[in-house]
Amino acid sequence: MKIYFALITDYLGKPVLQLAYTATAKHSAFLAQEYIDRVPPACGFTICKKYVDAKEIAKLLNQGA
Repeated sequence: MKIYFALITDYLGKPVLQLAYTATAKHSAFLAQEYIDRVPPACGFTICKKYVDAKEIAKLLNQGA
């Protein structure tokens, strides 16, 4: 399973903040653009994806029980 997140970058292109995980790259891009509009020093973003397997999901679900 793939999940996406955005890394907000500074004017040098270095990642300075990771935003929340989302189900789609489009949603991550929307959140990143919203953040950039609200916080002027933020200059850009990069969309990243993370692969999550069933074992990790089961562990997270069991923590909440």
